[in-house]
Parts: sequence; structure tokens; C-alpha cells
Amino acid sequence: MKILIIGSEGFIGGHTKKYFSEFNEVWGADIHKKDNDPFYFQIEISDSSFDTIFENVKFDVCINASGNGSVPISLNKPVFDFELNVTNTIKILDAIRIYNPECKYINMSSAAVYGNPSVLPIREFSDLKPLSPYGWHKLYAEQVCKEYYYLYNIQTINLRLFSVYGENLRKQLFWDLYHKCLHASEVELFGSGKETRDFIYINDLMRAIDCVIKEGLFNGEAVNIASGIETEIKKAATVFINEIDQNINIKFNMIVKPGDPLNWRADISLLESFGFKNEISIENGLKNTVEWLKGKK
Repeated sequence: MKILIIGSEGFIGGHTKKYFSEFNEVWGADIHKKDNDPFYFQIEISDSSFDTIFENVKFDVCINASGNGSVPISLNKPVFDFELNVTNTIKILDAIRIYNPECKYINMSSAAVYGNPSVLPIREFSDLKPLSPYGWHKLYAEQVCKEYYYLYNIQTINLRLFSVYGENLRKQLFWDLYHKCLHASEVELFGSGKETRDFIYINDLMRAIDCVIKEGLFNGEAVNIASGIETEIKKAATVFINEIDQNINIKFNMIVKPGDPLNWRADISLLESFGFKNEISIENGLKNTVEWLKGKK
């Protein structure tokens, strides 16, 4: 297959490029300048255009791993978040419509579209009640994908990613926690510690994307991408810190950050029907992450 990864230099995009390059022709596209790479397109930071990419090369699959991935940034810069997560989505899809209509399009959506669910596990047909501009804009992008499937017959699919973690993720909980641990014997985290997330290790995410490409319907549907396991933040933080220094204490400040949900656990029955099995436990995934942070991996 010939695969295009937009956002190829980011956390998910970088892993995706490496994973699929083993058996496929993989092209990258990102805002960073790269010289002497014939399989790479540089795109503009603002007012991006994707026409040239699809006009010059015909792809079997386009994976969009670009966009803003920060809830706090979306709260402070909602227009910026909209442009990266919604406007760019429709630009990419319209370039596909005009120049490469056979190309399958994978949209990286988010569990943020669910907000605070009233019932667990969260199913793809659960109520959609985002808590932040980021969540709303991910939902709008999903609607754009449906629009292009129903009106133009462009094959699209929306992957609702839950809490992805692993090597090369230079933001969010574990990155911040690691750097706090370097300078203190006690670290403070938001919330009570009893909040839960459905963590999925980056290598499992790669296998999930592979299953989706092979078995997904690409009819504008949404698919939960997660481990299906609910883990308390306190447990995850404790496992992580114990890999660094067992003498460090954790303190929770009981403050819930705006836009943060309380409890997440995904129903991954649809993903499992594609052949996916979660293979990496939170303990092993965090051990690998700490080894990378320490420079041992």
C-alpha cells in the first residue's frame, strides 16, 4: 500500500510512519522542513493547502495525525483549535475528493467527544457531550468525515482515541510527572486521584490502526480505540513514579481542570471485531515509557 501520514513528525504520526514503513510505501507531511527526503511534503503552519500532495501522488490510505491535541490550548485559543482540527480536515478531504477519490481517510478523533459519560463502558452510540472546544471540534471533524462519505462517497473512518501514552510523547500526564519527579520528593497532581482513564499504549494503537485499515467499513463510522480497561489516575501515577523513585510521594489537590472528564472506560467490541487484542499492560507500557525518558530506550 501507499500510505500518507499527515502530522508524520508528531508523537502518533512518527510511530505510525515507523510501524507501517516496514511493509508499505509511506509518505510523510508536516510543518517541519526536511531536506533531501523525496517521500515528504512540507505544509504551511497557517492557511495550509493539501492540493499539491494529492495532485502529485495517489495514495491508498491517508492517516491524519495532525492538529491541536491540547484541551487547555483549545480553551484559550478556540479559533486556532478549530482551524487545525476542523478546517484542515475539510481541506484534506476536499483535496482527496478532487484528486484522489479512491484514497481511504483515517481521522484521528478523540474520546473527548463523549465528555462525562453517564454510563460505562462508553459505546460508540453513547451520548456526545463534549466539555471543551477541543472535544466539540473533534466532533465537528467527525461530521465532516460523514459528510464526505455520504455526499461524495469518500471512504472515511473516525478513530476515537482514548488516553494514548508511550515513548516520544512530550506532553500530558506522564511527561509532566516525570519532570516534577526530577526536582521534588513530593509531586502534586490535579483531581482526587480517583478519576479514571482508559489508557492505550502506543504500540497497541499501531496494531489497532492496522486492524482498522484491513477490516474497517470506512462508511463514516466511529470506532473506539482503547484498551477497554479502566485505570485510576492514582494507580497509573503510582506505577509510573515507582519506576523512577519509590521514595517520591503523590499529593492530589482536589481541583478538577476545566475540560477534563471524570471517568472513562471504552467498550472496544467493534475494534475487537476487526481482530484487535490489547497486548501491553499499563505496568509494562509505563516501564517502557520511563526507560525512554531516562534515555535507556
